[in-house]
Amino acid sequence: MDNNRVFTKEVFMNVHGKELPIPSFFQVYNYGGGYADKDREIVYAELTGNTPALINYFYINNSFPHVFSSKLFDEIDRFNTVGDLYNYIRASLIRKGEIYHAYSSPDYDFNQKVFLLDSGAYNIVKQIAESVNYDHDLFRDRILEAAADYYDFADKIKCDIVVGFDLGGKYTEKDGEKSNLQLVNFLSSLNKNEINNALLELTIKYIKEHPNYYPYVLATVHGDTPTDFSDNTKHILSLKEQYNTRFWGFALGGVASYKQVDPSWYDDIDLSPIGKRGFIDTIVPARASKIVRELVGDRPIHALGCGGYNNIALNYYCGATSFDSASPVRRVGDGNEESTRIVFDTTPSKVGFSKFFMGGINMDNTMRLEKTEYKKLNEVPDSMLLCGCPACLQAKTVHNIKQLYSMKSKDTEANYYSRQLIGLHAVMQHRKLCEILSNFTDIYTFSKAYPNKLFHGLKYISERL
Repeated sequence: MDNNRVFTKEVFMNVHGKELPIPSFFQVYNYGGGYADKDREIVYAELTGNTPALINYFYINNSFPHVFSSKLFDEIDRFNTVGDLYNYIRASLIRKGEIYHAYSSPDYDFNQKVFLLDSGAYNIVKQIAESVNYDHDLFRDRILEAAADYYDFADKIKCDIVVGFDLGGKYTEKDGEKSNLQLVNFLSSLNKNEINNALLELTIKYIKEHPNYYPYVLATVHGDTPTDFSDNTKHILSLKEQYNTRFWGFALGGVASYKQVDPSWYDDIDLSPIGKRGFIDTIVPARASKIVRELVGDRPIHALGCGGYNNIALNYYCGATSFDSASPVRRVGDGNEESTRIVFDTTPSKVGFSKFFMGGINMDNTMRLEKTEYKKLNEVPDSMLLCGCPACLQAKTVHNIKQLYSMKSKDTEANYYSRQLIGLHAVMQHRKLCEILSNFTDIYTFSKAYPNKLFHGLKYISERL
């Protein structure tokens, strides 16, 4: 692309009086699922403005014990909206001193964000299974009760959108689950399709019985193969006739990783001309988006966990209207203490550094020249111009980010601030890509206007889906 700017004209959907861009990237707030960087992401929320947010029910309701549960969530009954709750958390963290002393923190209101609540069901499933001593009938009853509690909770704090409660497409093994053979055997023995269908029916009954229910509800679609995915979508649509009500939109579950799905999702596409790296992950969510879009018309489709930068364009042009990913901010956690002492050494190193998102699109809509990748901070040139997003405007230069990063031993908050500048820059790059995509009707015209290896490769895949 030349240096002439593309002037964007975004498309928005009204969600409870708030504008949700189409497409949109949801920033994942996992406060309650960890400390440190996750705290500071709340503190510096103004650097991503009104970017919509995904939050995790398991982490924030404190009904299920977990390692990083925050006492601040014990105050949840005091608040009328989820935005007010996060305003309280932000103010509490700032009072606690979790902010860089040289940063001037402005007023900020979380109520400007569209909030999407996901259940974090894989963690809930594990705890319920243990609580009923792995009894299948009791487990089924308790899961249905937990789903109803989840929908009550979402309404109480006025989440804008809620993902339908389900068993999840995978189980994240963070707590040594493989060593618990009884749990492993129980999870593998579940008839997940039967339970997920029961949860779908409970959900649509709940919507019908609560005509003033505040959140918009996304039905979660699952399927081991593309055919199963299509059949499950058709089943969801058929529930409208049975219950005389319908879901607002759809959430695509279990398709974020090609490694955990049947190869029939992607093994018919020859990637040898473009290479697998960076591309094989894009096929499954794109195909799932395409399947659902062709069946549901113009209703919203959210691709759960499929908001990695490489996925976004193909997801959108295949039918998804929104996506989320924790990766942009998670990459800052790759940096260890040793890296802070050698951040000005440009020599490639095996030391774990926070990673900076390279490439993308400047805030003035011009294309950046760097390769699209996450790069170790010490390998990012000090002279590289930044993109102009709010985080980059605060940083001014790469050198300044490195300087703050290097201060960990004497000023921990300076180091945390540098990591937030890195991570929130990446979030804004994902948001900027969504903004640009809305101006093009298909991936062909987009990739012509913004030509690089990534977008060319996505066009190649699109032609073969």
